[in-house]
Amino acid sequence: MVMLRIALIPIWILTLPGTGHATEPVQLTGGSPCFDFSKKSTRILSPSPYSFPETGRESRELGTDAKTGFDWARVAGIVKLPIEKVNAKLLDQMTTRNPKTTTITTESLTPNGALNRTRVAIRVKPVFFITLEWEEEWAHTLIEGTPEAPKEILISYQKTNGTSHIRHFCGNILLKTVSPTTTGVFLYEQIDADQRDPDDVADGLLGTLKTLRP
Repeated sequence: MVMLRIALIPIWILTLPGTGHATEPVQLTGGSPCFDFSKKSTRILSPSPYSFPETGRESRELGTDAKTGFDWARVAGIVKLPIEKVNAKLLDQMTTRNPKTTTITTESLTPNGALNRTRVAIRVKPVFFITLEWEEEWAHTLIEGTPEAPKEILISYQKTNGTSHIRHFCGNILLKTVSPTTTGVFLYEQIDADQRDPDDVADGLLGTLKTLRP
């Protein structure tokens, strides 16, 4: 979801990628939105893996895009929960945020083809003299199956307003049913933010994956 990890900010705030393939992520111009949520969005910013690492292991890739300067990372792994339960965890915006330093306000938006679309206002106070505020939009979109029995769900998110310390931020979380009791999770994120590097992005995504595991 997310977890932002800027030096002045705890490394969790912006998480929320990873495949075993070296394909470069989609090229984007600086500061432009990644998704158009006025209609059903099925755009995935980086190719998803053909298969997931064995249970208990993860794949991890990271880098800085030479054209845009965005730091990016990809992480993939298995969560031993049904896809519905993994998706439910990610519908709770506090699942991947630090409650000691973060407060949020959520607003349900017109789905526009998604299962769920939300605006999230985030206020982070990592130390007493610093406060950061920004907004994100999130959409959970059914790719395969039915709302009652999903087989694949694509979650997309992006910063839409707020602090100049985060100039560009967006990502995907792809959930795929592997078995009735296990879900493949692929996370990709790209960011342009103060004092944040690809290792921070990758660590944040790995932290999200571990948080989703029972």
